[in-house]
Amino acid sequence: MPHTFDALDPDPAHLTGVIGITVLDPDGNPNRVLQTDLTWQIKVDWNISGLIAGGLGGDWKVRAFAESLGAGFEGQVGPDMIVPLSAAPATNNRSYSTTINVPAGTPPEGVYLLTVVVNYSNGGIPQQMAAFSDGPTVEFYNPGP
Repeated sequence: MPHTFDALDPDPAHLTGVIGITVLDPDGNPNRVLQTDLTWQIKVDWNISGLIAGGLGGDWKVRAFAESLGAGFEGQVGPDMIVPLSAAPATNNRSYSTTINVPAGTPPEGVYLLTVVVNYSNGGIPQQMAAFSDGPTVEFYNPGP
């Protein structure tokens, strides 16, 4: 699964980041084969580090998208999650986490590639910093009557 982080400053000594996602079934267990009639979650963990990490303020906006492999649903799954940068201590190594709750029936039955995007804004103004996680591939199935 490709994960990328585009920082405000291209020098990794100044700022760099990592992102990871885990798909969770209703029991909170990691799973990539899910029933369409049950809710599920995407746990998103990311970290920024470097000389300027502690000086950043503002918010992260976390969104998840599903792209069908073949014909089918493509779009956002679950709500936007807003995480203030102040949720982590203002140090040179700051870790964040949020969980996106996705309702049953979203997306419909099929196989999908999940993508998570974490965008940075300051004072409500979007900035040129984001993290991307492409994958995993997830299958949703109808368990029947």
